[in-house]
Amino acid sequence: MSILKNIKFIASAAVATSLSSVAFAQEAATEAAAQAPDRTQMWLTVAFYVLLVIAAGFILGVVGRILKVYELTSNAVGNKKGINWNSINASLLLIIGFLGLYGSWWELGVHGKMLLPEAASVNGAETDRLFHITFYITYFVFIVTHIALFTYAYIYRQRKGRKALYYPHNDNLEKIWTLIPAIVLTILVFFGWKAWTNIFSAESAKGAIIVEAVGEQFKWTVRYSGKDNALGKRNYRLIGGDNVLGVDYKDPRSHDDFYPAEIVLPVGKPVQFVFGAKDVIHSAYMPHFRVQMNCVPGMPTYFAFTPTITTNEMRSKVGDNKFDYLLYCNKICGASHFNMAFKIKVVSTREYREWLKGQKPFYVQQQEKLHPVAPAPAPTTAPADSVKADSAANKTLVLIK
Repeated sequence: MSILKNIKFIASAAVATSLSSVAFAQEAATEAAAQAPDRTQMWLTVAFYVLLVIAAGFILGVVGRILKVYELTSNAVGNKKGINWNSINASLLLIIGFLGLYGSWWELGVHGKMLLPEAASVNGAETDRLFHITFYITYFVFIVTHIALFTYAYIYRQRKGRKALYYPHNDNLEKIWTLIPAIVLTILVFFGWKAWTNIFSAESAKGAIIVEAVGEQFKWTVRYSGKDNALGKRNYRLIGGDNVLGVDYKDPRSHDDFYPAEIVLPVGKPVQFVFGAKDVIHSAYMPHFRVQMNCVPGMPTYFAFTPTITTNEMRSKVGDNKFDYLLYCNKICGASHFNMAFKIKVVSTREYREWLKGQKPFYVQQQEKLHPVAPAPAPTTAPADSVKADSAANKTLVLIK
């Protein structure tokens, strides 16, 4: 009997557990559904375009069958001319080609407005200039070559009585189409190399504020170098507890390092970021400053730049009072990769100095925890003079009498 009771008890416990799990899962699903945005419109849009593509394919298929029937009927009645497919294909190619060119122009006009605003750093302005020059050259070549391609395909389509010219080789033509692109690409590469060396030169980091940003799944930890502008050493063996970066506090240079809640930078002052990672490869990405650098575990990487536009100025430029510069991760480092965003604020030199005064070094905070300062004793009231008290009492007695 005791065995049956145990079996019943275990079975009832299992049923209760499963029912509670189902209820919890349903509750979680309901809560997630309530918090999730309404995606009905998105799926309706997707369904519309899928049906549009299917309908277009169906219409083309029907038109093709009609033309095929027409061609077979013409042949059956003795009309050997039939349909001139060469002209049809050439015309369709020409139409599709120019529609594609119009599409590229439309793309620039519509989605080109979604590009980043002007660069907010010195190196960013130089990077944008090179990007624009490269884009204008390649887009010009794209337009010219595609117009020539589709136009020639139409003009030189196969026609009755026309024979193609066998023209296998032309040294001068090959020299032209080889040398011109080679010269243009060489010039672009040279100016790109020059810009890259300027960005990573020792001069760009001269007198820079040293800031460390270390990535991990799925957050950033930022450390400022303090008054001495020198970061204390780190050792991964020391990571633990409050020491999230493994800073060696035996190194005197670490005693003024502090961890801010947000990155604050003075406008017009160079800053050098030291990047690192604790687990997988991350990529520090500050798009408005045109900065990106891989963060590799065990190997520090560097990027120096000078901010040129404050946060408030950029808010005015983009017309968004809630705009903020952000530090992102640009490597897909895991499921919550999208959460890796750290706020950056660019302010005036005066505001930056005021902000620095409010930052307390982490080493000082730890010392205050280990050796708390005893509160000052409360002031005691001095005892009253007994002689004066007796004299006052005697005077009172005399008056009563």
